[in-house]
Amino acid sequence: MSSFIGHSWVSIATYAITQQWHAAEDSRPKWPWIAWLLVIASLPDIDYRIAAFRVQQANQTLRITHSCFGALLIPVCTILGLWLLGHRGHAFKLRSLQVVLVGLSHLILDLFTGVSLLPLLYPLSMQGFKLPFGLLPSAGRIQLTNYFLYRNLFIELGVLVPLSISLLLSVQGVAQFSKRRIAIAAGLIISIGFMIWASTLSRQ
Repeated sequence: MSSFIGHSWVSIATYAITQQWHAAEDSRPKWPWIAWLLVIASLPDIDYRIAAFRVQQANQTLRITHSCFGALLIPVCTILGLWLLGHRGHAFKLRSLQVVLVGLSHLILDLFTGVSLLPLLYPLSMQGFKLPFGLLPSAGRIQLTNYFLYRNLFIELGVLVPLSISLLLSVQGVAQFSKRRIAIAAGLIISIGFMIWASTLSRQ
């Protein structure tokens, strides 16, 4: 799994990047909505607290909240709630996109750690999926004296922060884009460097 900080960062980055398509209107941050996106980003990890969301399959523990169904259940309910409250038009479509992307981002980050089997197709199938490689580190055990907690968090943010900044710069209008090319390229190079480091870590 990826860390709480990594999931939270990606949710904020997703909001910031997609808001560029809404810049013509009031683009001030909507803090209650951002807070809800932060909840959505980490909600699948509720299975660590609720055993009913963990099932045994072929000597493997599968976490059903880490399926497409589990990750999108609350986002879909959120979209329905917004619609019932009268939200329509471009703002409604943008928020719907944001909540779906943030929900799926949890699965994507965990998938790219290359550690745990994810039942992506549950309840249609109990088959678990895992990449044969990892471009992100797994979350270290939460203990203040655990060196690997800090190392893995450093690597994770080394991948995600420059990558998200590069994506944000790339979607910000065409004006002065040429001046942003170096920063975009630098961010991608840094992110790839940390991915290579992450790929060398043990996947036990």
